[in-house]
Amino acid sequence: MSESVQSYVPGADEDPASTQHDVYTTPMAKLARALEIFIPGYMFGKSWGIANEHTVELFRAEFPTFLIDLCEGIKAFVGVEGENLGRLVSTSTGAVVGFMVIFVLAAVMHVVMADRRYIDSVRFAAVTLIPLAVMNGTLSHVLQTTLENFTSSTVESITTSALDAPWQFFYMFSAFYLLGIWMLGRRTGVKRYRRYSLVGVGVGFLALYLASGLMIMPDEWEILLPQLMETMQQTGGH
Repeated sequence: MSESVQSYVPGADEDPASTQHDVYTTPMAKLARALEIFIPGYMFGKSWGIANEHTVELFRAEFPTFLIDLCEGIKAFVGVEGENLGRLVSTSTGAVVGFMVIFVLAAVMHVVMADRRYIDSVRFAAVTLIPLAVMNGTLSHVLQTTLENFTSSTVESITTSALDAPWQFFYMFSAFYLLGIWMLGRRTGVKRYRRYSLVGVGVGFLALYLASGLMIMPDEWEILLPQLMETMQQTGGH
């Protein structure tokens, strides 16, 4: 008698319905995708909302005025009193404006990529924006440091800190931003010619950010410096 030999196929004798439970899924994947949008958006916009009555003019000069005014309008509408809760509302209003910018930028990138869902384009725009989010935080920190050292520093050193130092950060983080667009596009399967277009969108966004009023210009500083000196005298340097 001849015996037939059958090769063993793993899982062939199992119920197909039972194998569905063995499919690996990434834990908390939906939450991770949401955080990919939330964290960069919060970081990018929070610096626009942290100005107070003594620093708001300085922030209007450093960042686009309409963004600061939009944050100030939201804070006035909410009308929260108290230092701690007020700080939370300030950063939150900036974050809301940051999300608005991300969704608009994502719409442009979505048209360029044209091969994925809009929400995936939002994730792409948000993640690649992290270098500029860090830049915004760095610029706001430079402003705070300038104010803290205002009474103990010379006018020349304060002017250098306010006018020259921010540009170094801008060039560095802009390079990281454009590099991030290219590398993440490559990592997520964006075709090469579309990656060039995405980098072009990034360059256009940087140019628009600058044209909207990013960075303190020398003529603005000439007007702002006497106002800051008067404010520091009235507040005792605080």
